[in-house]
Amino acid sequence: MADGLNPVWQDSKIEIGTAESNGTWTYARLCQGIKGMVININENVVTEQYLCGEGHAHNEVTGMAPQVQITGDRVEGDTAQDYIFGLQFKLGTERQSSVKITTSSKVITCDCVITDIVAFGGNSAELKPFNCNIRFNGKPTITDAQ
Repeated sequence: MADGLNPVWQDSKIEIGTAESNGTWTYARLCQGIKGMVININENVVTEQYLCGEGHAHNEVTGMAPQVQITGDRVEGDTAQDYIFGLQFKLGTERQSSVKITTSSKVITCDCVITDIVAFGGNSAELKPFNCNIRFNGKPTITDAQ
């Protein structure tokens, strides 16, 4: 494998806050049964046409709404999956949590809300699905990984 190329499992860890006490979260790793995670930044881009651009656009990123899409199979008894599944029919602040994403170089933490939870259904001969979106609430804290 070329230098700098790593499989996702080797370079990425995602954890979800399952309990909060005095502003400190207890996290559970979201990995059992999880096949994929994709981080979408969902940028807001303003495009302007200025005279000095001679017909070419000038773009500025003015905002974002990051989210992590999780896909996999339902593993009953897994702390992170059970916590998320338990939120499926809740509303408002009961859906709020915290997310921690660790890569080889950065640790990203942010308050979040968990949406689009799917943890049962499907075809008779398939494993039960587990999918959700973890949407950031506010600006994440990004630090160097240790």
